[in-house]
Amino acid sequence: MVKIISSIIVSVFCAFAYRFGGYSKEEGKKKFPWVPVWMFRSWIRDFFCSLIPLFWLKLFYPQVHPSAYGVTCALSYFALTTYWDKLFGFDNYWFHGFMVGLTYFLFATFSGLWLGFIVRCIAMAVLMGGISAITGDVDIEEFSRGAAIGFTLPLLLL
Repeated sequence: MVKIISSIIVSVFCAFAYRFGGYSKEEGKKKFPWVPVWMFRSWIRDFFCSLIPLFWLKLFYPQVHPSAYGVTCALSYFALTTYWDKLFGFDNYWFHGFMVGLTYFLFATFSGLWLGFIVRCIAMAVLMGGISAITGDVDIEEFSRGAAIGFTLPLLLL
């Protein structure tokens, strides 16, 4: 039960960080006047969606080498900065989700929990790509892509 509640909390924080990082200062201030304007910058998404899930991993994932946290945070940060449009010629949310999932590679390497890692990479691709394919609402898309980061964490334990 604690894992589920913690996953929901991480999902909510990541959803807001992901979306806040996608707003312009003007649009963000209009929709969320109570949020400080500095939160409407792209690095908010990249930094917090990389850092927050690591707290969940520290609590519930098997013990891994401490370097996995720093390397994963850095890789996740960089994976979140792109939708791979230079590679594909369009924003590829499917690949974006897969690559964000792939940044947890060291956790699978140190723990041996490969099935969960592979399932999560696929789930991240399907969730991030799928929601963007079926909706035209950027708010729903970005909140959902951010939430997927936390929502899929328990899959790593398979």
